[in-house]
Amino acid sequence: MESNAGVFDASVSESNAWVQDVMVATGLDERNALAALRAVLHAIRDETTVRQSSYLVAQMPALIRGVYFEGWDANRAPVADHDPQRFLERVRSALGDLAAAADVPKIARAVMGVLERRIPDAASKIKRMLPRELHALWPPNTALEVAERKARLAAEEKLSKREGLHAEAGHERGAPLAPHQNRPPGEQHRGGPLPNTM
Repeated sequence: MESNAGVFDASVSESNAWVQDVMVATGLDERNALAALRAVLHAIRDETTVRQSSYLVAQMPALIRGVYFEGWDANRAPVADHDPQRFLERVRSALGDLAAAADVPKIARAVMGVLERRIPDAASKIKRMLPRELHALWPPNTALEVAERKARLAAEEKLSKREGLHAEAGHERGAPLAPHQNRPPGEQHRGGPLPNTM
């Protein structure tokens, strides 16, 4: 059984990995990357209900969860205006001195991108829960894009195989199949006149 110290060490390691991801995405040093992560998480938190927040933080490492809830007021109502510029202003304000030299939209997208990679299901759900006005700030759902691309490639491969079988049967590529050839293999007509389908 894993000791409490082992669990804590794992949480520290995973939380450091989150901060490293923000460092890579923004070019910030460790201290400023943590500040950026905190600022964006707080801005997201301010846009969500307690229930929405609880779903998101349940997927986070314990130390990142602590960052999310730092200074939180459970009685506060979510922000009502949902204006992207005001969202970025809240991030800018939370960044303090760092904001003067920072690309705040880039930082916001970078942190949201880390959420997408680290907790894709929770991040996708929170994105859907957030007001539509804020969706432009959120990066594309890479997991969804990959799934859609796989489905598209599978459909193209299936069509290619069908056309290959069609060509092997002596038809020109792309020519329509006869009605009896569109049936499942077990039901295709074999010999004799075609049944009357009228």
